[in-house]
Amino acid sequence: MGIIEPDEIIYSRRKTIAVTVFPGGRVVVRAPAHASQAVIRRFLSEKAEWIQTAQAKMQQAAQQPRGYRYEEGEQLWFLGEKYPLHLADKVSCGLAFLPGRGFLLERSRRNQADALMSAFYKRELRGRVQELVRYYAGRDGFAPGAVRITSARTRWGSCSRANSLNFSFRLALTPPACIEYVVVHELAHTREHNHSARFWQLVSQMLPSYMIPRGWLKKHGPELPPLA
Repeated sequence: MGIIEPDEIIYSRRKTIAVTVFPGGRVVVRAPAHASQAVIRRFLSEKAEWIQTAQAKMQQAAQQPRGYRYEEGEQLWFLGEKYPLHLADKVSCGLAFLPGRGFLLERSRRNQADALMSAFYKRELRGRVQELVRYYAGRDGFAPGAVRITSARTRWGSCSRANSLNFSFRLALTPPACIEYVVVHELAHTREHNHSARFWQLVSQMLPSYMIPRGWLKKHGPELPPLA
C-alpha cells in the first residue's frame, strides 16, 4: 500500500488523530497539537486502504463541472469574474481579452479554443506569479528555485524538495487574492515542507488575511471549468 500524503493537517487540542476524505478525494487529517510527523504517517499507513477506497468513491461521486462550449455570449472565468465571449471573423492570435467588453474568439478557430484559452491563462498568470514571488522573496528573505506554470488540475500549487515552485494555470480563473495566497503558501513550503502549526503560523505572518482567499478556493474551486 502506498504512502498517503494528506492535503491538509489541522492541529488542535483534540486527543486523537482522525482523517476525513472530502468530495473529490481531498484528505484532511486532524491531530493533537503534540502529534509528530512520524505518528501521523504511521496512522495514515494503517488507514491507507480505507482512505484509498474512500477517495475512489468520492472521486466518482463528485460532480464534474462542464468545460467551455465557446458559444456567443458564454461567460468565461478570468481573475474571479465572468466575462462574455464574442465570436468574430478575425481576431489577432485567435483570441483576445478586452477590458470592459470580454473575450473575442476567432470563429474559425473554435476547435482550438481550449488551447488558446489555456495559453492566455498561462501567459497572464506567469506575470502575476513572478511579480508576487519577487515581492515576497525580497521582503521576507526567501530563496525559491525555478518558478513554473503547469497544467496541473488537482493542485493549485506545489513546492519541490529543491524549492522549485509550480503553479497551475487554472489559478488565472481565480481572484488576484487567491493567486497571492497560493504564492505565499508555496513560498512558506520552502521553509516548512509540511502543513504543521509552524507552517500555518508562517503563512499567517506573511498574509494575515489568507483565510479569505483560501475559503474562496475551497468553495468555488470545484465549480471552475476543466481545461485541457
